[in-house]
Order: sequence, then C-alpha cells, then structure tokens
Amino acid sequence: APANSAAPADSTNEYIGGREDVAPVDGIAPAGLCSALVLVGAYDRQTGCPVLGVINEPFFCRDPLTRRWRGRYHWGVAYRDTRLCSLSP
Repeated sequence: APANSAAPADSTNEYIGGREDVAPVDGIAPAGLCSALVLVGAYDRQTGCPVLGVINEPFFCRDPLTRRWRGRYHWGVAYRDTRLCSLSP
C-alpha cells in the first residue's frame, strides 16, 4: 500500500502480511498475526444499543510442537434483562 494510505482498522493488513515476529507490549500484541481480530456484533435497530457481540482471535497462540495456530473467542449478550458473557466478571 502507498505510504500515505491508512491501514485498515480490522487487522486485515496484519493477517495478509502474516507477521509473527512482533513481540507483545504489556501483554497486548500491537501488530502481526496475534493482533488480528474478527468482531461480529448486532444491535437493536430501534434503540441503537448493542445486544450481541463475538470476538474471534484466530491466531491466539501457536503450538510449539505442531506449529499450528490455536484460536479463541469471546462472546457477550445484553438483551432486556439478560446479561451473559464468556468472560469471568
């Protein structure tokens, strides 16, 4: 991409580049495959409030023996009186 173009906000650039050599900073991957995330969300069209979200981390960690990537995901639902998520409070 030209030097003056903006990088996509969805980590597509990191995924396409396939970089694995970027070290985490304070436990957060600033670039490379480990920073590639996919977010799917849904919202209430009447209120505009989010009601459902899923974040997929397809390159969460690499198995040192097989060299295959392992992913993980997180999800959350907030609709009417229902409040659930995959993370501990």
